[in-house]
Amino acid sequence: MKTFIFVMDKVNFLLKVLLGTFLAIALVVLTWQIIARAVFNAPLTWSSELLRYLLVWITFLGSGLAIRYSKLIRLEFLFSLFKFPPTIEKVIRGLAVIITMVFCVIVLLFSLQILEIVHMQKSAALHIPMSIPYLAIPFGSLIMLFNTAVAWAEGDWDKEGGEVV
Repeated sequence: MKTFIFVMDKVNFLLKVLLGTFLAIALVVLTWQIIARAVFNAPLTWSSELLRYLLVWITFLGSGLAIRYSKLIRLEFLFSLFKFPPTIEKVIRGLAVIITMVFCVIVLLFSLQILEIVHMQKSAALHIPMSIPYLAIPFGSLIMLFNTAVAWAEGDWDKEGGEVV
């Protein structure tokens, strides 16, 4: 399990770099889109589509990192509202982990089916295969699944919001 956690930490580091790169590209494209439209009166035909696809990738990859570092909404309101004994609280947290993992598997399986449908289609402006933007869904859900397992194995699931290192 330590090897899996080590590998996922390396993957998460690469995801942080990739997310930073995607955000930088999105910022540059958005800025250029505004300049082209406002200054040159010549809007770009492809920029909004690229931004949309980058935001989809950023969302799905970022959610996997958010799970790893305990930055998503959790059941804390339930535990602050009701004072459960520690054993019951641990059972509820364990059920939340199981439900999250089952959800990730379901999303992964259905998104793979969607990939089979869209792999021959091309995007309107960029003319790239639609499987590229849609690949964010299974890839992101796989990262979420693995990071849920890592957070659970390390006991981070029981802690309040961890820090992104």
